[in-house]
Amino acid sequence: MGLTLRAGGRRATFVVAVVLGVVPAIAADIEPQLAATAQEARQTVVVINWFYAAHHACPQPSRPEEIAAFRGELGDGFSVEPHGQFIEIRGISMPGVGWLYYSSSDHPDKCTLWRKLGWDPALIWRRHRDGGRWLFDPGDGGPERTLKIAP
Repeated sequence: MGLTLRAGGRRATFVVAVVLGVVPAIAADIEPQLAATAQEARQTVVVINWFYAAHHACPQPSRPEEIAAFRGELGDGFSVEPHGQFIEIRGISMPGVGWLYYSSSDHPDKCTLWRKLGWDPALIWRRHRDGGRWLFDPGDGGPERTLKIAP
């Protein structure tokens, strides 16, 4: 099932829609795969939460000093590189694909970290004043689905 999700295109969109919407028994099988992918970003989420607790805002990609502090807290084995208006985060716990991070200076209390799972589907972590939550976006125009993934 994990290979199908990463295949992209119409087949992946159909499989994701079936897995998450129509066949609940199969959806239970995909949840652990999403949780395993979320674990790649565990250190990044911890650092975003640390920064938020210290500054009452998410690190801003447009502020080099904040990104430097963020990079420093991630530790060895991680890279943080500008990617347009986003920051791409790669680490030894993140095989293959990096995670993209974004926070708007207009809304510094909100930020998003996400990883594409194929052409359209994505695993997303969103931070706001009240904390963070994991979401799955099937990428087919359907609604995002909240996931219960332990920190």
